Amino acid sequence: MSDVSSPQAAARPWRRLHLSTDPYLWALMALALLYTVVFTRLAWEMHAGMRTHRSDLGQIDQAIWNSSRGRLLAQTDNGFEATRLTDHVEPILALISPIYWFWDDVRAILLLQAAAAASGALPLYLLALRRCEAALSPRERLQVWRLEPLQQKARPLAFALSVAYLLAPQLQSALLTEFHAAPLAAPLVLWAFWAVDAQRWRQFLVAALLVAGVKEEMALLAAGLGAWAMWRAWWEGKAHKQWVPGAFVLGVSLVWFFIATFVIVPMHAVLIYDAAESIYFQRYGALGSSPLDILKSLVTRPDLVLQIAGEPPRTAYLVGLLVIFAWLPLLGVEIILLSAPLLLANLLSAYPAQYYGEFHYSAPLAAYMGAAAAYGLGRLWRWTTQRLDHSSPAFQHLPARGAGTMALVALVQNARTALTPIVAFLFVAWVLAWSVGNYLHYGRGPLGGRYDPTPVTAHHRLLERFVAQIPADARVTATAGVHPHVSHRRYVYQFPLGLDAPTPPTERAQWALLDVTTNTDMAPGDLKARVDAMLAGEWGVVDAADGFLLLAEGVEKKEIPEDFYTFTLVGHEEAPETPLRLLSIAVEDWPRWRQTKVIFEWVVGAGYDPMLTPPTALLKTPQQDVIAALESAAPPALVWRPPSQWRPGDRVRVATLGLFLPRTTLVEASGADRRPAAIFRRLEKGQLVRLPDDLSTAADLGAALAAADVGPLRSAEAQFRLPNDDSMPLRAWVPERSLHPGGDLDLWMRWEAPAWPEQLSAFVHLRRNGEIVTQADGAPIFWPAADGFINDWRQMTIPADLPPEGEWSLAVGVYDPRSGVRLPLENGEDALIIGLLRMTTPPPPDQTCALIPQSCAAQ
Repeated sequence: MSDVSSPQAAARPWRRLHLSTDPYLWALMALALLYTVVFTRLAWEMHAGMRTHRSDLGQIDQAIWNSSRGRLLAQTDNGFEATRLTDHVEPILALISPIYWFWDDVRAILLLQAAAAASGALPLYLLALRRCEAALSPRERLQVWRLEPLQQKARPLAFALSVAYLLAPQLQSALLTEFHAAPLAAPLVLWAFWAVDAQRWRQFLVAALLVAGVKEEMALLAAGLGAWAMWRAWWEGKAHKQWVPGAFVLGVSLVWFFIATFVIVPMHAVLIYDAAESIYFQRYGALGSSPLDILKSLVTRPDLVLQIAGEPPRTAYLVGLLVIFAWLPLLGVEIILLSAPLLLANLLSAYPAQYYGEFHYSAPLAAYMGAAAAYGLGRLWRWTTQRLDHSSPAFQHLPARGAGTMALVALVQNARTALTPIVAFLFVAWVLAWSVGNYLHYGRGPLGGRYDPTPVTAHHRLLERFVAQIPADARVTATAGVHPHVSHRRYVYQFPLGLDAPTPPTERAQWALLDVTTNTDMAPGDLKARVDAMLAGEWGVVDAADGFLLLAEGVEKKEIPEDFYTFTLVGHEEAPETPLRLLSIAVEDWPRWRQTKVIFEWVVGAGYDPMLTPPTALLKTPQQDVIAALESAAPPALVWRPPSQWRPGDRVRVATLGLFLPRTTLVEASGADRRPAAIFRRLEKGQLVRLPDDLSTAADLGAALAAADVGPLRSAEAQFRLPNDDSMPLRAWVPERSLHPGGDLDLWMRWEAPAWPEQLSAFVHLRRNGEIVTQADGAPIFWPAADGFINDWRQMTIPADLPPEGEWSLAVGVYDPRSGVRLPLENGEDALIIGLLRMTTPPPPDQTCALIPQSCAAQ
């Protein structure tokens, strides 16, 4: 008898599922490899582009590296040598630390994280295949002629689930949130579920205990896996000794959870937080700030629990997890229940990053949803095939009928042969349609809706030059964005930690590597003051260029070289006659966080006097509200090389700190030849674009806006009769989209007049049920008059306290402020009415808005 037909082989898919006979497994391994390459590259680029920081990559990386050198989970991110156990108990970090014996580079763990996540597709494939094979009875599974045809149909189903796993946005987001232990649990969870199903108890023990070692709360997931193993052994009528692995994992995991959470963490946390408890219980303020209070609220306050869980972002979080696998996890709901400790911890947390699904917290849940989908798909497949499993009678002996009738009878009587492949195809199409659609909306890889690659510039690549000059055993303090690039050492701090107390003298930094142009977690003026104090003492300059500054104790050189200032002094040319001429305005935008740096470039003119012509810039809304002023924002360029040091002919680049701008931002700057000098607008898909500079002179303003992707737009026209009996045509445009209270309403207008009539004013009223709720009155001043017409832009904020119900409209007219008399239109009305406007309830805040309230204006 062949391997396939033996009971032993039926329990060992690893042995009978050869790559040479399973093209789907070959394809899956190729996709997993591609997945690893793509997300490793994105993670490496994120690191190279200095979008990783001390929290969390730097501190976790140092703990892993120290473990590889025999100092278990030691780290110095608080200014002195301590341990990562102050926050979390993650033994798996020590287990993976030998990777640094082979490649001493932080990129190694980013590669490991991506490869580990990708590897979860294999046990999910094998689990789904086994569950689909359960459509046959144990006796039928021993019959090659029954098993092999079923496998041919089941393999595409299992493959589709594995593809859905790789396309899960929650898992991808975890890989692009620097490095954390949680994503390492995903393949281990799936391995454990497969091992239980295949009764590979030794593998189950290894996988489940590794899950418990990922993080303290993962021990509860491991306990659930133990309970699941016991249940499956009982359900299948196994001998009591088959219960032992599950019972062992259940008991050990619960004990470990208690020790890790209530003994190890409190023992170490008191050193940092002055409290002998885990600080993370404080994330559940509404339910309580201690484990006992939280548990009590869960039992005695179900109304509060449901109220919290029912908030729109949280229900969207649940839907997002179910959509990964096309809602099939609902057919394996018992698996979802096993994930309850982590699912509830995320769902009920007051920390938005846990329940929006774009951080690392949800990675293990993607694995649980995959396992639930495998069981759900197996049940659906078994139910379907049983309904279609009809043996064929001798229909050929029926009385002769037409060909169509005989074909229909053959189809019905041979349903398993004829319909099962079609049903399998429909199941595959269902899963892939949901998973691909979900990826296109929320995926973090190429073509994904949240694809956000990191630009790596010449400035970023310059960092390697400075890191190479620091001795491997040197004690270093570095700014936040530089920290994870120098974290492979026993002592590394975030500047200015490590320079004085609380750092012990024997552990204090000897080197400092700073990048004044990126994230420093310090005000630019404070950072410069600290550097000045260091240079006035025992520190000196080792190297400097383009905003990077390398300092060391005992170095005699005190003067910062000119190369340091190339981040602001970008060139030299002939000095213009004007004191200051604006050359350009650009932006560096991070769409995911809607964080923007506005970059100005000026050339300094002859006889420049900074007291008379300081570099100024105002960022405004279309309502002329000031968002930020350059002089009050203290850009690093103005701190390190102030205008008093500018010389005629200098080309000076000045970048703001990261700003959270509203949807539309006007920029006014000294030395510009027009006002506003630039207009930036964030589109519906999140990109920040610069609107054309010639909108003020656009003969068809609506077409110009549409060409800039501002739209779709709805237009309206009217003609006003002036007091001298002349007519003044008006054409107006409003966005053809849903509006909401608290949001902004834009109105663009084109007045056919060479100049605005004196003593007249325009009014723009937003009305609800005929009553004015907000208005924007005044003559057109947004742009100057063009040749025979005036283009205008008005923006109004819709009152947030009004309900969206009712009839909303926009009224535009012209009136005489002295008498209040309105000018009539050619049709006899006194205003152009644009309606009905679509008004909806305000959208729930997205993750960026929930974490950073300043960013909500651009949502």
